[in-house]
Amino acid sequence: ILTKELGENTVNQDGLIVTTTLDLNLQEKAQQIVTSEINSLKKFQVTNGAALVVNPKTGEILAMVGSKDYFNLNEDGQVNLTLALRQPGSSIKPINYALAFENGYGPGSVVEDKPISFNLPRQEPWSPKNYDGKFHGHVTLRQALGSSYNIPSVILLSKNGIQNFASLAQRMGITSWTDPRRFGLSMALGSLEVRMVDLATAYSAFANSGITSPLNSIIKIEKANGERIYLSTCPQKSEATNQNASVIAKEDNCSPRQTISETTAYLISDILSDNNARAPAFGANSVLNIKKAKVAVKTGTSNDLRDNWTLGYNDT
Repeated sequence: ILTKELGENTVNQDGLIVTTTLDLNLQEKAQQIVTSEINSLKKFQVTNGAALVVNPKTGEILAMVGSKDYFNLNEDGQVNLTLALRQPGSSIKPINYALAFENGYGPGSVVEDKPISFNLPRQEPWSPKNYDGKFHGHVTLRQALGSSYNIPSVILLSKNGIQNFASLAQRMGITSWTDPRRFGLSMALGSLEVRMVDLATAYSAFANSGITSPLNSIIKIEKANGERIYLSTCPQKSEATNQNASVIAKEDNCSPRQTISETTAYLISDILSDNNARAPAFGANSVLNIKKAKVAVKTGTSNDLRDNWTLGYNDT
């Protein structure tokens, strides 16, 4: 960010003092967890992982672990996976359900989870399947999202409208959905790639009463003589209106914004923290059930089982 905004000479030679949002203790703990977890999964051919911890109210990045070992160059240790494009799988579904709730559906609305085929232009008919290979009949949207059934999500997207879904996702922070030629019903199942930082931005609305908080990593930048430096992007957005600022912040990219209603955010969070709604697919005592706290959580798996996601948050 600094090199892009200020140039290499300024970054390398001006003795900048940069205060970031990182919580060092949390950063070190997150790194330990990622490294330990990946090492324990070697028998499943899992080779790398990443983690991102943010404050959804402020967008501050508290910990960012881009790989299991930054110094392992043989295994792309310096590739930051939190910035990489990956299929989100089912972790994209809450945005689709949020759009349905904005359009008048509710957790008690019923959809039929049954065999279904879609005739797509210039393609063979597509028949989505559930992860367990079964059909569950009439289910509420609470049950369908909680247990992450695929067919109801596709049916919802067909009712919501593909472009409407893409537009909401973009407003909530997804920056990689820029080519409408790639849009389709399979987006309901997470076929279109996203970045972890963008998905964290989108989920901030669920945790923050419908307000999306863009991520930021820098609190302030000073020259060696104490002079403040301001950037044109999100860092120092609240201070960049200062007349001494060298560049004015772009408010449309940096400011928190209401992207879904407070009611919709509450309903999505309530479903994602409902262990009973999750139990048919995950069991009553899965690792997602944090008994000591009310935690909203959603998992996702890419088509080829290459990538696995877990996104969670609480209201504290």
